[in-house]
Amino acid sequence: MKRNNPFITRVCLIALMACSLTVHAENGSSTPVHFLIGGDLSMATYMEDWGTKFCYADGTSGDVFDILQAYGVTLARLRMYNKPGTPITKGNEIYRTPLISARYWGGNGTLYAGPEDILSLAARAKAHHMAICLSIYLSDFWTGAAEQYIPADWANATSTQALGDSVYNYVYRYMSRMVAQGTAPEYVSVGNETNYGILFNTTNGTRVSYGGHTDNIANTVFLFNKAYDAIKAASPSSQVIIHHSYGDAGKIAICRSFFQKLKNNGCRFDIVGGSYYPHWATQHGAADATPTGMLAWAADMKQSIGKPVMIMEVGYSWDPYKCPARNGGNWQGQLGLNGSYNEASEDGQKAFIHALHEAIQTDTNIVGYMYWDPIFVDQKHGNENWWNNVCWAEKYSGSGTTWWNDGNVISNTTLFDYTGMPLKALYEEMASRKPEGPTELTVSPDEGIQRVEKVFDGNRLYLLCGDKRYTLDGRLIP
Repeated sequence: MKRNNPFITRVCLIALMACSLTVHAENGSSTPVHFLIGGDLSMATYMEDWGTKFCYADGTSGDVFDILQAYGVTLARLRMYNKPGTPITKGNEIYRTPLISARYWGGNGTLYAGPEDILSLAARAKAHHMAICLSIYLSDFWTGAAEQYIPADWANATSTQALGDSVYNYVYRYMSRMVAQGTAPEYVSVGNETNYGILFNTTNGTRVSYGGHTDNIANTVFLFNKAYDAIKAASPSSQVIIHHSYGDAGKIAICRSFFQKLKNNGCRFDIVGGSYYPHWATQHGAADATPTGMLAWAADMKQSIGKPVMIMEVGYSWDPYKCPARNGGNWQGQLGLNGSYNEASEDGQKAFIHALHEAIQTDTNIVGYMYWDPIFVDQKHGNENWWNNVCWAEKYSGSGTTWWNDGNVISNTTLFDYTGMPLKALYEEMASRKPEGPTELTVSPDEGIQRVEKVFDGNRLYLLCGDKRYTLDGRLIP
């Protein structure tokens, strides 16, 4: 008799809700390949406070988490700043993350993508059966490659050891809160696009002599390991990701060198993370900027680093230009015209995501991908002649007296259009890969089994229950 075991069902609620596809292995047998379809949902509260509308394909408006779940999104990336809204200096200008919604200027609004907001979003993600990838920025502001701003609260650190202690204590306390809330993240990335390490810019933009740099590999590894140890101490099953900004065929050698240098110096991590955009792949000189070229990068990471791969960021422009309210409607935005792809359209975006899915299903080493940013839309507000002033940062030139909007560079790369309608890449292509729900599981493990673990075995992700292995959707593996 088949029956559902409540524990295995609970573990699989995120069915680990991975996408279950079938490919033919080299031995000719059919092998299920599982990968997660995700997106960055960090600014959901911010968008909702603006009154942004999100809709199903039939035009019915709804909660953005409900809509994404309905269309097959199984992984939520949540990027967390230490104390968002703290100013940092870049040259002659000062920036900060969006501190409060325009509805609350002059008041005490939500610290968007701050610790409390991310806890709330994590609870919503779990309630929608999504796995979580927590990106701990270890900064008050956006970080990436050469900009890794030390949080203002840690500004008095005078050594790498002191900085490492701050990292460990902060990460451990926050991960413990996630665990206590019942939202322990399946994946945790340490920093964002950490090509040169972490924690080496002050809030005034200068570099420190400690901190993590790839030209000081000991400091880099020390700080990464502090974060790794804190994550594992609080949540041993969470898989730790180190995220490089290169995830395409144009920068394989540089990416390989970075991760090999970390490994050779004792850095602890579980998954290689990379960002993949056709636009940037073309800029990097990739001969093939399509998902097939991305597979060449993933294959190299598997062979040279021996770790599973997570595609941390993916994006494609569905419109040649950003919304009419931005720069007169004639600015291409951050991604230009998608690199080697000629078509910046809704159908072009759908075709790209389809090709991405087809590519990933051939590579059992790729855990999944996360779209960036599916929900950060510019949207006209009702019948009024103005647009929501959503922005990635607030900027102060120093010559004026107020902060001003530094724009939204990705409003034409989202998964919703300017009216809140979902695009075909979401409601057709992603929805077509939607996995079966957890109520359809058929696993019936032996009585007395108390522990189920996720394990990577032969570069595939499995559930281990006693001495038996199961696919993520609950099928016994002979």
